[in-house]
Amino acid sequence: MTNNLGLIDSASVLIVRDNDRTDTLETLMVKRHPDIDFAGGAYVFPGGKADVSDIELSQNVPSFPIGYSELTYTAYREVLEESGLLLGRGNNISFFRNALVKGEISFAEFLIKADVTLNVKDLVPFARWITPRTYTKRFDTRFYLARAPKGQYALPDRHEVTEAIWVEPTDFIDKNINKMMFPTLMNLKLLAESANVDEAMNRAQLRKIITIEPKIKNGIRTIDPRAGYGEVNQEIIHQGFKL
Repeated sequence: MTNNLGLIDSASVLIVRDNDRTDTLETLMVKRHPDIDFAGGAYVFPGGKADVSDIELSQNVPSFPIGYSELTYTAYREVLEESGLLLGRGNNISFFRNALVKGEISFAEFLIKADVTLNVKDLVPFARWITPRTYTKRFDTRFYLARAPKGQYALPDRHEVTEAIWVEPTDFIDKNINKMMFPTLMNLKLLAESANVDEAMNRAQLRKIITIEPKIKNGIRTIDPRAGYGEVNQEIIHQGFKL
C-alpha cells in the first residue's frame, strides 16, 4: 500500500522477552527467504507491507499516535504470518494461521474464527524509518516494540521466512552484521541499550520518535542525531536491493 508521499507503508516489530536462564534481553529475528527480491537472505524483524484491510481494522486502536495507529493491525498480522506468534490470546491459532497464510481467510476473519483478544498495551511505537531517496523502491516503515506472548513458540512460515530465532542483540550484531540492513542494525543497537523488557518498553514510551531518512554521500551514511541512535555504523551490511 502506497501513501500520499509515494512511499510504501509497512510495519516491523521488535518482539522482546527476558531470558530467565541467562538474565538477558532477547528479541526475535526472522531470516528472509533467499529467493525474495527484497532483503533476500537477510535477518529482519517480523514485518511487511500494509494492506487496505489493515487500515480499516486499525481504526479500532485510537490510543496510538498518528502514523502508527493506522498500521497497528499490519504489525499484528505480519508477526502472526511470519513467526506464528499472536500478540494476544486466541484459540486454534496455528490452524487458522495456516489458513491465513494460504489466503483462505482474511485477517479480519482470523480474528473472529480464533476468538482473538489482542494485547494492545504490549505494543508501543519504537521508531520510524524512510528509505533513502537514492533507492527506486522506498518504504515508510513504522517500527513497534512488543512484549512476547507467553506460552507461544515462534515458527517460520517457510514461505517468506526460513528461520525464526531468539537472539541477544549485541551478540547477534557481532556475529551477523553483514546479514542485516541498516535500519535493522541501528534499531537492534538501540534496543541493546535496555537490560530487560520492562526497561525497553519504558524507554520506548518516553522517547520522542524522530523520523529517520538516512543520507548517503560518498558511501557514508548519516542520520538525524536527535533520534538518539548514537554513532552510525558504517560497516558492510545487507543492501536490501540494488540501487
